[in-house]
Amino acid sequence: MFYRNSYDGIDGYAADLIRHKARQLVGKAGLTEDDRQDLEQELMIDLLGRMKHFNPAKGKKTTFMTRIVERRISTILEARFAQCRDWRKCTASLNDPIPGGDNDSAERIEQVCSDGQMGHHGRDTNEQRQNYIRFDLERVIAALPEDLQDLCKKLQSSNMAEIAREMGVPRSTLYGKLTKLRDAFRDGGLEEYL
Repeated sequence: MFYRNSYDGIDGYAADLIRHKARQLVGKAGLTEDDRQDLEQELMIDLLGRMKHFNPAKGKKTTFMTRIVERRISTILEARFAQCRDWRKCTASLNDPIPGGDNDSAERIEQVCSDGQMGHHGRDTNEQRQNYIRFDLERVIAALPEDLQDLCKKLQSSNMAEIAREMGVPRSTLYGKLTKLRDAFRDGGLEEYL
């Protein structure tokens, strides 16, 4: 791809320096040829913003420009190697086939949701997780016998001693029902919530 940023009205040395430095960055820190134009623009914006600090009494203009550009490159590379966004840690492509999938032509990108999360393997928000729990509980409770459904409702607001007193039954009877309740949750796939 041939492109060339236009630097009309900008010092020729600055434009050449930035083009040269951006070309040198391609192939380093995961930067590609596609990034070159953006790098040039970023370096030029930084340089133009800092030129107001140039003092001819302290040094040559070309030396000042070179140092500004080199420092910005250093900052760019430091950010690319930062632990939270290190380009070397990205080992998978969205075009890789999904491992263990039934369909060999399925790619990882097909599992990305509209919010950028990976299908069911991505991290759910707290609200989503609570909704999943609520749905699973409602499903299992609806399949329970009426006496166990009643016990579930009472357990939401009372302890076993209060429920036993209210129902006029020994706690041991309630604990027997609680065991049946736990078994029903386990059979319904809710073991992780017990």
